[in-house]
Amino acid sequence: MLANDVVPRIARDPIASYAGEVFCGLPRVDQRRWAEVYLRGLLSVEGKKSVRKIAENILAMPAHQSLQQFINQSPWRWAPVRALLARYVQSVAPPQAWVLSRVVIPKRGDRSVGVERQFLPEAGRMVNCQIGLAVSLVTPASSLPVNWRILLPKSWEGQRIRKAAHIPDHVEPRPEWLEAAGMLEEMSERWGLMRVPVVASARQTGNGTALLRELAARDLPFLVEVAEPPEPAAVPHAPRSRSRFARGPLEKVITAREYLHALTGHRHHAVPVASPAARRSFVRSSLTKIPAANGAPPKAARLLTEIAPGGQAVRFWVTNLMDHRIDDLMALARLEPRSREDMQKLEQNFGLRDFEGRSFRGWHHHMTMVSAAYVFATVGWDALASCACCS
Repeated sequence: MLANDVVPRIARDPIASYAGEVFCGLPRVDQRRWAEVYLRGLLSVEGKKSVRKIAENILAMPAHQSLQQFINQSPWRWAPVRALLARYVQSVAPPQAWVLSRVVIPKRGDRSVGVERQFLPEAGRMVNCQIGLAVSLVTPASSLPVNWRILLPKSWEGQRIRKAAHIPDHVEPRPEWLEAAGMLEEMSERWGLMRVPVVASARQTGNGTALLRELAARDLPFLVEVAEPPEPAAVPHAPRSRSRFARGPLEKVITAREYLHALTGHRHHAVPVASPAARRSFVRSSLTKIPAANGAPPKAARLLTEIAPGGQAVRFWVTNLMDHRIDDLMALARLEPRSREDMQKLEQNFGLRDFEGRSFRGWHHHMTMVSAAYVFATVGWDALASCACCS
């Protein structure tokens, strides 16, 4: 039975109007109608939002196989839908930052795309899971994920397992930092979004240096939390005095830890740091450099160090926002944990973890629909109705 034979027409309402705009790029009428059904399910179905449950609750008829086909096999392109959502959000509430987040999706079995049993530093244990990356547009009121990637482990290089998950030939396992940089470049160059600071945490993933190098090479503004200060090659030479730190030549290369202890002309500010529990800490700002690839000159940056009341350095951020005030930079840093908290709303209320399929295409389709549902619920159609992003 064809999809357009079983999908009834649904009464016009704000959801229908919104779906008509957001999914206007889908080439077939039946695809647009199924997209609206799935969107309604993510917005209204209680509990786990499985395909069967959505079909039964929204259509009151056994159409789950057709809905499953729309999500898992239908060849509609997800990037234009995501770009449209991002432009919607940008037009209504210009974002303060783009925040990078990791999304861990526990799974049973080993056939769902990208699944592997792996150690998660954030959980402190081995977990059988998929790991996704999200970029959220963070506004003063909310954090709205608009772009997604799934990380493919090295074990997914084999042709047999790739074919079973319908992974395109051009998609290969890549490091997390490279996938993240590719998402940001897509949003900036292909989607034409206004560049704002990129905020991320590489504190637990251990890829801070590579991510910093990639962001700097692409001239993206950023603030990245790292597990350790930059390597010695990226650390400025020890200043002899406050005036030499500000203007004088550089002299002796020292290690990052030695540098933090040797500073006498540093600037420090007692401002709220990213961790609410560390109210009595202060933040030290110093100069550093980010090494470039292929022998290119390193790029200037700032190292922000959170100093605990006992005097020990406990957290580090690197940024190329050279002219920003420290309190403004710490306000940006606080957007990253806020974005992680907002991501939990997608897990609890919008079916982020409820995709039951195994295919690469299905995973991206589902995540795109989750974004569409969350944007509608958070921003609202009344605000979006005036945006001509689909014209």
